[in-house]
Amino acid sequence: MDQDTVFFVGTYTEPILFGTGEVLDGKGQGLYLCTFSDGQIAVHQTLPMRNPSFFCACAETGKLYAVNETKEYRGAFGGGVTQVSLRDGRLHADATLGTGGTDPCHIALAPNGRFLSVANFASGSVSIFPLDAAGNLSGGRTQFQHEGHSVHPVRQRGPHAHATVFSARDGLLFVPDLGLDLVKAYRYEGDTVTPAPEYDFRVPAGSGPRSGVFRPDGRILYLIQELGSRVLSFRCDGGRMTLIDSADTLPEDADRAANICSDLHLTPDGRYLYASNRGHDSICCFRTGEDGRMALQQRIPCGGRTPRNFAITPSGSHLLVGNQDSDTITVFSIDRDGWLTQTGQYPFPTPVCIRFCRGFEAGIRH
Repeated sequence: MDQDTVFFVGTYTEPILFGTGEVLDGKGQGLYLCTFSDGQIAVHQTLPMRNPSFFCACAETGKLYAVNETKEYRGAFGGGVTQVSLRDGRLHADATLGTGGTDPCHIALAPNGRFLSVANFASGSVSIFPLDAAGNLSGGRTQFQHEGHSVHPVRQRGPHAHATVFSARDGLLFVPDLGLDLVKAYRYEGDTVTPAPEYDFRVPAGSGPRSGVFRPDGRILYLIQELGSRVLSFRCDGGRMTLIDSADTLPEDADRAANICSDLHLTPDGRYLYASNRGHDSICCFRTGEDGRMALQQRIPCGGRTPRNFAITPSGSHLLVGNQDSDTITVFSIDRDGWLTQTGQYPFPTPVCIRFCRGFEAGIRH
């Protein structure tokens, strides 16, 4: 089986109140195990769970970790994190813990494999979960609460941690906080995480930093701004960030108030950067320079409504977009120069996270 083919889709399964004030009625059933081959999507299994809106995976242990984006989980305040494994051709939920913060929206595995980091959006905190040598949740949790606000009267009245982004070169964890217009930094060693405020950095007021991705060499960080509809690039020198460039994701005649950005990803070779617009419902392609500067190459309709999340195949040949509000996944081919061409579309209930995950191929039964 092609190494590109195994991927998972996380969905909203119940109503959820967003920071925008909108209530979305989730239609999904949980976490979906899928394959992608010859441009075609096939669903192999669904594992029921509450609002698995984001997840990460470990190829070495064959485990996957999903957040449960809720405001109450198993009778306690906040959301959850659920550990999943693939055994005997089926997905199994092995363990689940509360995050201690509401609406966890992002989870990442530390580069050393020792812990998970979770961003709790609504309550504005970061939760750290140690893992044992086999990649199992150990039952512990450390939590860091953000404080403050910024200028937007609705979206920035308090902290809203939105992602956890690792800089393996520097032993740092960066957390874009949409509510503070601040990217907070933490240092990690083993499974111990501590605040590192000397590496915090700000973005322009009202930008609403959402998520980021490092270039493969770790020297450039691209940071998408949910409220500002821009992508910023930074040079990373020993963990300290210097702004290099700012690129608009919208055309000049767009209704800026009706758009919020969502996701961004680099091609495996780091040459092309893609970013998604919700409201304008489009995907942008930027050519990236060695110096970290960005040049808009293409802006194309996403094929649906509200492109919440998208993923690029490990070979860099295709891009799959989860259109949250139109219940579809759109497939695009990527040519050698980074240009996108829509090649297919599939019905899918409230898709909010798509990830290709190596290490699970052998466990799929046909």
